[in-house]
Amino acid sequence: MTIKILVIGTGSIGARHISNLQSLGVEVSVFSYRASKLGLVNSIPENVKLVKDLDAALCEDYDAVVIANRTHEHMKVALNAARNKKNLFIEKPISISLDGCDELQELVNNHDLVVETGFMLRFHPNLIWIKKCVQDNVIGEVMHIMASVGQWLPDWRPDTDYKTGYGACRSTGGGVILDLIHELGLVNWFAGKVADVSAMTRYVDSLDIETEAIAQICLRLESGVLAQVHLDYIRPGYGRELEIVGSKGVLSWNYTSGTVSLSNSDVSNKVVHRVPFSFERNTMYKDHMNYFLNRLSNPKLKPASSIEDSIHALQVALACHRSSEERCCIRPSEINKDYLIKG
Repeated sequence: MTIKILVIGTGSIGARHISNLQSLGVEVSVFSYRASKLGLVNSIPENVKLVKDLDAALCEDYDAVVIANRTHEHMKVALNAARNKKNLFIEKPISISLDGCDELQELVNNHDLVVETGFMLRFHPNLIWIKKCVQDNVIGEVMHIMASVGQWLPDWRPDTDYKTGYGACRSTGGGVILDLIHELGLVNWFAGKVADVSAMTRYVDSLDIETEAIAQICLRLESGVLAQVHLDYIRPGYGRELEIVGSKGVLSWNYTSGTVSLSNSDVSNKVVHRVPFSFERNTMYKDHMNYFLNRLSNPKLKPASSIEDSIHALQVALACHRSSEERCCIRPSEINKDYLIKG
């Protein structure tokens, strides 16, 4: 029986999900904010049904809903879909505040909904390999993690005006902390929940945007592991790296080279894992979506990126903002639904 999925949002990430779902044999329908407001029906891919009334569509018999609209609109749509007992794939971050998160989690639990959140890096071959190494104690007890990602914002999507994109706007969830939340999610994935946050941010005049362009974040995890996370919109050329320091060795990941290196008392920066030759960026997105489809068929499969993970990552991100605002250490557990990012 063909799986039927409704994709909400047809921007860059929505278009990617539509294409991947079609390649996986799914019957896809979409709700497009652009088409509904501007009548741009020609922007909808072939063999995709365009729905014009979102509220009515969420009452129909879709197997799942993919939420790929702008960040500040995620929660409203997710709650509406969950009330209609729809399984969910929600893009990251799950929202721009914790308002609605408790209700969404309650709906998911009460209706036994299948949920995945869009932390697709958990399907990167290098990181899957590192995760197993950590679990197998290859580098001993994990002591410290460093993660960084950055790229000059105007280069992200050269065919669009970055100053009008979501990254430049506070109200839609822009700024490096929310926009590049993947790294906070990775720290959680490798070493558990965050207990304390200390963060500093910088605004860059040359970008002429209202959101923070650089964030330096220090984390203490409940496990005792310490972590440093660097996020920026200013790096000339894309860069993404991760280093996990253990009592017996160090694992270093470089996204651009697709390699993992090992250093210990016997070796220095020995490449121990490479991505397959066939790997490309979309592989992660497609593999994650395929796993979601498998979970629809077998709900007993554990989530790769659960709603709890996504809510915790958001809570940590909000703690980063509050820490920078108040110039002090903040516990993510102190952040509640009433906290809103200033700016």
